[in-house]
Amino acid sequence: MKRTLLLGAAMSSAMLTANAKTLVVYYSYTNNTHTIVSELSTIADVDVLRVEAAEQGLDYAADNYALGSSLISAIRNAPDEASSYPEITTEAANLDAYDTVIVATPLWWSNMSAIMQSFLFRYGPQMSGKTIGLIVSSHSSGISGVVSDAKRLIPGGNFAVSDLWIRSSQTSSCTTSLQEWISENGLEASQSDKLYLTIGSTTLTATLADNTSAEALVEMLSDGPVTISMSDYGGFEKVGALPQSLPRNDEDITTEPGDLILYLGRNLCIYYDTNTWDFTRLGKIDDISQSELKAILGTGSVNVTLSLSSTAAVETVTAERTAPDAIYDLKGNRYDTAGTDISTLVPGIYIVGGRKTYIH
Repeated sequence: MKRTLLLGAAMSSAMLTANAKTLVVYYSYTNNTHTIVSELSTIADVDVLRVEAAEQGLDYAADNYALGSSLISAIRNAPDEASSYPEITTEAANLDAYDTVIVATPLWWSNMSAIMQSFLFRYGPQMSGKTIGLIVSSHSSGISGVVSDAKRLIPGGNFAVSDLWIRSSQTSSCTTSLQEWISENGLEASQSDKLYLTIGSTTLTATLADNTSAEALVEMLSDGPVTISMSDYGGFEKVGALPQSLPRNDEDITTEPGDLILYLGRNLCIYYDTNTWDFTRLGKIDDISQSELKAILGTGSVNVTLSLSSTAAVETVTAERTAPDAIYDLKGNRYDTAGTDISTLVPGIYIVGGRKTYIH
């Protein structure tokens, strides 16, 4: 099942199609851009790559942005010299897999952030012929300089998508701007068949089954998240009543840990062990072991919130190497592995070396 939002008028050949793949590549210093990209990833089917500077911990804003402006000045003075651009650790391993690239960046002194310019100086030529979109975050300055930088660094790009400027004050309420931007450009924003389950401080994703039961669950959740109380049953599952009955597609199933099962049309079951019965399959929790799932669910009753999006989630990170010495939580906070005792982190989903990882 594919839940697709058809936004806008007829599609042009330059715009996204149902089979097109889109990459969002972004740099974020204050995490405003991270917040914007996180929200975009909940309303569009995109892969996401965060660009990292080689030298971490620098305060680009200190002394009236002295360091940040000096980096921009070096690029302005010699834009064709590789030595003008600050070093980055990010590598894009599979740009050929994408038809569209959306560049999301903050504005520094009327130009594109120096770190993002470094990425595009290296990889912009590989984007020739691709559809290019640009999202810019700034306090108040106009974005014409950033647009010029993008066209200089991606000389063969097809800039068929209009630019989107989101001011810092608009970051927390950027959903409408993003939706309108998608619509105005006739883009087909598709969300994959994902369900979000929030248990305490942990949010898990699950891939939904392709049946009318899962479709009815999506329809129910389109009105907003639903929280249900679940308790243990039989030593192999958590079970709780949904607010309404769903269509049944029962079949003989032997469950596995992570299976999401509909029982008698009204009860949601999260299996952490095996059982065989006539059930309806709703989906399966992604990338989690039995021990991890049992640790998250705990013992006794637990509240589980079901939703179709997670505003803090960047679901997919596509990179060969992205800051291997760092861990990010889903709010964009960075932890240096060299100075962080992983055992002290709150259990949950983190981005480690460019991959979504559960730390417990």
